[in-house]
Amino acid sequence: MLAKYRYGGASIALLLGGLVGWPSTAHASIFDFGVQAGVLKRSLSGIDYKTSFAWQLHGEMSFLPPILMAGPYVTFTSASAEVGGSETPSKIDFRSIGARAKLKIPVTETFAPFGIAGVGWAHGNFPDQVVTGCDPRLPTCISRTLPNATANFAEFVVGGGVMWVLAKPLALSAEFNWRPTTGYTNDVYERQIQARDTTAPDPSRNGVAWAALFGIEISL
Repeated sequence: MLAKYRYGGASIALLLGGLVGWPSTAHASIFDFGVQAGVLKRSLSGIDYKTSFAWQLHGEMSFLPPILMAGPYVTFTSASAEVGGSETPSKIDFRSIGARAKLKIPVTETFAPFGIAGVGWAHGNFPDQVVTGCDPRLPTCISRTLPNATANFAEFVVGGGVMWVLAKPLALSAEFNWRPTTGYTNDVYERQIQARDTTAPDPSRNGVAWAALFGIEISL
């Protein structure tokens, strides 16, 4: 019986110790709002796009203080395709909007690493572009005009970063994320820009993007 009480006492002590060691809710935030800017590198259907400037708005609300937060995000970027042997294509505008969960661990009152997981909807706007292709079997190169088109696809966001509190509620953030995509379709554009001829294989529906973002946060 005595051993039983000792075991119970030890369990309670461990539980209390864990609660003491857990980040205090006093260091937690109820809302995080931020604007971030950085670079994004994208690939779609086997076509690489040049590294481009990107910026993002996001906001999260705490659901399980001090660690679990969730909310919307929207990302804006414009990039041109890396197409060898052609005129420089016009930039293509990409916009994505979605929701993400943030697992934030306030290690100290001023420093908190976090992980990100989310899903969103992306939209690409492809303006008219002139792409030139050269075939050694033909005496001259051929230029084609790719008409304006749009494309929609799904993206998933996985990543992490850190937040530094400068003076409450102002903070800085640094974030890196990986964004695999699926469901993309723009067959006419992709077939011609991929191999610059009519015999190119059907384009893939998948892609990926990498983003590195730095920003200013309001943490309340």
